[in-house]
Parts: sequence; structure tokens; C-alpha cells
Amino acid sequence: MLELRSSISCVPGIGDKTAEKLERLGIATVKDLLYHIPFRYEDFRKTTPIAQMKEGDQVTLRAQLASITKLPTKRRGLTMIKAKLQDESGTTEAVWFNQKFLIMTLKKGQEYFFCGEVKSFFGKRSLNSPVVEKVDGVQQLHSGRLVPVYPETDGITSRMIRTYVANCLSDMTKIPDLYTDAFLSAQQLLPLDQALRDLHFPEEEPSGRSKKRLAFDEVLSLLVEAKKKKQAQQHMHCLHPLAIDQRIVQTFISALPYTLPPSQLQTVQEIAKDLSQTFPANRLIQGEVGSGKTIVAAFALYCAHKNHSVGVMVAPTQILAKQHFDTLHPMFAQLHVPIFLLTTHIKLDEIPLEGAVIGTHAIFEQREKLRPSVAIIDEEHRFGVKQRETFLTEIDGKLPHMFTMTATPIPRTSALTTLAHIDTSFLDEIPTKRKDVTTKVVDEKNREKAYTWIGQRIRVKHEQVFVVCPFIEVSEHETLASVKSAEKEYENIVTLFPGLTVRLLHGKTPKNERDNVLEMMRKGLVDILVATPIIEVGIDIPNASMIVIEGAERFGLAQLHQLRGRVGRSGQKAFCFLFPSPNTGKSGGEAFGPSSERTLERLKMLETLRSGNELAELDLKNRGTGELLGTRQHGWDTLHFASWFDQPLIHRCSGIAEAIISGTIQPFL
Repeated sequence: MLELRSSISCVPGIGDKTAEKLERLGIATVKDLLYHIPFRYEDFRKTTPIAQMKEGDQVTLRAQLASITKLPTKRRGLTMIKAKLQDESGTTEAVWFNQKFLIMTLKKGQEYFFCGEVKSFFGKRSLNSPVVEKVDGVQQLHSGRLVPVYPETDGITSRMIRTYVANCLSDMTKIPDLYTDAFLSAQQLLPLDQALRDLHFPEEEPSGRSKKRLAFDEVLSLLVEAKKKKQAQQHMHCLHPLAIDQRIVQTFISALPYTLPPSQLQTVQEIAKDLSQTFPANRLIQGEVGSGKTIVAAFALYCAHKNHSVGVMVAPTQILAKQHFDTLHPMFAQLHVPIFLLTTHIKLDEIPLEGAVIGTHAIFEQREKLRPSVAIIDEEHRFGVKQRETFLTEIDGKLPHMFTMTATPIPRTSALTTLAHIDTSFLDEIPTKRKDVTTKVVDEKNREKAYTWIGQRIRVKHEQVFVVCPFIEVSEHETLASVKSAEKEYENIVTLFPGLTVRLLHGKTPKNERDNVLEMMRKGLVDILVATPIIEVGIDIPNASMIVIEGAERFGLAQLHQLRGRVGRSGQKAFCFLFPSPNTGKSGGEAFGPSSERTLERLKMLETLRSGNELAELDLKNRGTGELLGTRQHGWDTLHFASWFDQPLIHRCSGIAEAIISGTIQPFL
């Protein structure tokens, strides 16, 4: 008998080759298969007499196969199968292409269900490639009912999945539940067996309760995992216990040349409280460019120094590390805090005993020698998950206080769930000197006009421009051939803007050349910089006031918001032009998945929305977030059945998770 943990190859009808194909859908066990839920249903419950067929209708016929023939076509390699169907009301035809096996499998005189769309074929009504199922008195899987339609892959059709699921459900008398009957009753949840059978083969439209059962399981499991992780952190010990009082806080704040806004003050106090704990802190600090993340990070480093220990701050690039060093050096000089720069090209002669060390990933390699009391990772999403967690690997059974910072907006709704094991601070104030960047989606017919306008501003006002492309080189993939590449667009821009200085920058650019190009850009010696999204963080060009983003549909809203944050950094009026690939929004075009006008509508949201957090919420709805508790960082991998925006469910499961962790309730069998 099959069990949920049984290999998918144990299911009747699934051989090794089919099992390999199913793994592309993430199906390796019986449980994976049963949790591969239909995304829609075809309603083939009502049979239609042939005489009542209308063009354009989706119908189910119960008819006898009067004849079936294979016909040649003019198109090479294309085979047409034509059949005559009849019932008491009349006759009609059915047509299939490249399905020669039907000649062998369908028997003249046998009664079948034929389900499909009615179309006009050579002036006659006919069924176009209908699904066929024999009328044999047993339950129909593919016709005569609400027929589930599943996510598919090459070589695996919905018909095949329906058969495999039916085989599993037939073999399993009852799918074992996670919870006790008492808990199910108290929470008004359907048994798992009932919910899954209802979702796969419903008699009527699946009840909302069936979907809610799976959503409940998913959110509760995620929250229990997160809260256990946080509980485990609270039983660990600090590498260097720190003593923080309000005198340290006030001394730091008083040394600043300006008054901290409310969210920065609150975050400083939250950090002070974190550092006073007996267990290591783990806090995420999110704020847009210019919102003050570096200042609150400086406070944590200052606290490390005041406790005669080292605080480290890790940046993803040498450019950004040097920028942080230059920003913090004069402030720390006033506070008498030693500060050091450590990169792959700059080594420390001696490991400092206290103070602040700013650097790149080279700090990871020196972690055990530095033995930091405080570790800060800037732009945390630019490091691999395993790399970030280097600082969460114990030294002598102890950990530093950990702070991660990001300018990438983090939706508050997801923070309630995936980030439940991490304390989170949000820096909400928008820098007063920064003006909103005027954003426009530009279609192909207005591209030349936009280029002319940009050229005039460069020549008259001496403004600088970024041109961002999704790829370095032209893609060999047919569907991506129209998406601009940095190398090809560089050649194009040089031709379009004669007399202007154009440079190219991407991930394969040698470091010395990259530094030289950026230095020239800062000095105003480059008019147009063509680049990949490498400029998303850590690039500060005060005079840059325009950014053109090619293949804009290839980016998420939050990333587009980050990119437009590269311009107008000195408070000048700035512009962001979003150029979708030529076929975006058209039938057959490339548009971040299935092409539709929704792609352009998504981009146009940037014309009116200025809040990074609002855009992140929309991105979450459109694209998903990754396994934020795991190592993957993209796709709908964390939530399949629940919604990040179902706040009542999230709060309900949060309370239950707390009760499970505390031992107040024991819901599991």
C-alpha cells in the first residue's frame, strides 16, 4: 500500500523515465503528487446533443464512433485524424492533428465521451482535438465531470497526472492526517483526506474549506519553524557580552551634526536593547537609499568599541566598502573610534583589538581572528545565504550580534511570517533633499523621441545618464533574442549619440577598468554609462539625473525602484525611462511569463507609486518571494496554497504556533 513518503515510482503506471520528468515539477514522492493541486477545472459535467452544438462552445458529447480515418496534409510531417461521431440527435466530425495513436486505440461502433471546443472546419462544425474517454460505467476522470487541469511539463500532461492521482487515491484508503480530531474540530478544519480528494476530483466546485486547510497547514508549519529557530537563538551565548546604557546612546546621538528622525531614533534604541541581551541579536534593518541605515549601523559599531571589542561591517563590493569607510571615518574620528578598511586588495598589518573594521567578503575569511562582537552585513541580498550565515557559525560555542541591512523593500506582510525568527526595523523617512524621480514607460514608437530629448539635456545641461540592460551578451534563446544586451546596446548608443562619451560596465569588466570608469563618471568625464544591473547598489554618481532601463519587463518592481534610485541623488530633477522589449504586451511576446497587457500595467505602476514598500507588496503578489528561511531566493517556493496578504490566517497561525512552542497545546498526532 502506498504511503505519503513512498517514491513516486511506486505509483502504478509510473516508470523511471516518467519519474524523472515528474521531478521537473517538484514531484518525487506520493505526497508531492497529491499536493500538486489543479489550478483550474474544465466543466464537462453536462452532455450536449450533437444537434445543439454551437461554434465556440466547450461541450461534452456522448456519442458513438461511426468512422475514423487518417488523412494526408499538405504540410510536411503533419498528420490529420478525422472521425465521424453520431448520437440520437445527429452527426458531426472530430479532428485531431499528430495523434496517429488514435487510429489504433479508438474502435468503430464504441461509445465515448468527446470533450472539446466546437469550431468551424472547412465550413462544417466539428470538435477540435477533443479529449476522448471510453464510456464503460466506471467513474470518468477526463470527461463527464469537473476535470482538473494541472501545471504540466514536457512529456507530462494533465491527463497523465489525473490518472496517477486517481491511482494513488484508489490505493490509499485514507490519507493520514497531521492533527488530532479534537484540534481539527476546534479549528473547524476539514480532514486532510477529504480536502485533497475534494481538490483533485470534486463533484461540485471545490469548497473554500478545502483550500483553506492546505493554506492553514502551510502557514502554521512556516511559523512553527521560524519561532523554533528564534527560540534556539535565545539559548545561545554572545561572543562578547556588551554593556550598553543611555549615556552611550546620548553620546553617539550628540556627536551627529543633525537630529535623527523618529524611525532612526527608534532603531538606535532597538539596537541598544539588542546589544544588552545575554543572547546574540539577529535584526534586519530595511530602509531606502538615504534613509539612514549607515548611521544606525555606525551606532552598533560604536557600541562594540565602547566595550573594547571589534565591530565589523561587510559590503558586497569594494566600491561600497570604501564609500562606507569614507563616510564613517570623520564621524568616528570625532568619537575617537579606530576604523580600518579590509578588502581583498587591502590587508590589515595587525588584527585590531577594538574599533570598527569595514570591508568586503575578505572579512569572512578573517572572522575567527577578528572575533567581532558585532557583525553588520550591508545589502544582505547581494551575498549568498550560506555566505551570510558564516557569521552565524559558532566560535567557541558563541556568536556575535548580527545585523543585516538592505535597501531592497521588504513587505511587512512577509516579515510577519518568513522573518518571524528575525527582529525587523523599518526606516520609513524619505530623505528630504531627494525629489521624486519622474518615471515613464516608453513604447517603441516613442523611443527615438526619448533619445532626442535625452541627448538635448546631456548637451545643454551636461547631465549624465545610465542605460541598464538585463544581460551582458545577446541571448541565444529565441524568446529572449529581442531583449537588449549591454554589449550590443553600447555599440548602438555610441552610434546614436555621436560626440558624447559612452562607457560600458558589467560583471565581467576587470576591476581596474571598472574603478577607472566609475571614477571618470564621478568626475563628469562620461556622459552615458551602459551597464547591467551591477549599478543597482553602491554606485553614487551625484550628477546622474537620467536612467534608461531596457527590457524593463525582465525586472521586478522593487528592483526597478532600486535602479531609479541611482539618479537624482543630489536633489536635482531626475527621470527614469522604462523601455519594455518590443513585443511586450503583444500576443506571443516576451513579458515576464505569459505575455499580456498586465505586464505593461505592472510597469506603469512605477509612474505613480513612489514607496518602495508598496512596490514590494505588489511584487510579492506578482512574483513571489523565495524560501527566506532556506537557501533559495526567488519564486513561489515558500507559499503554494496560502497568500502573504491573508492577515487573519497569519495572525491566527501565529498564536497557535506560540502555543505549540510553549507546550500549551499538542495538536499533532
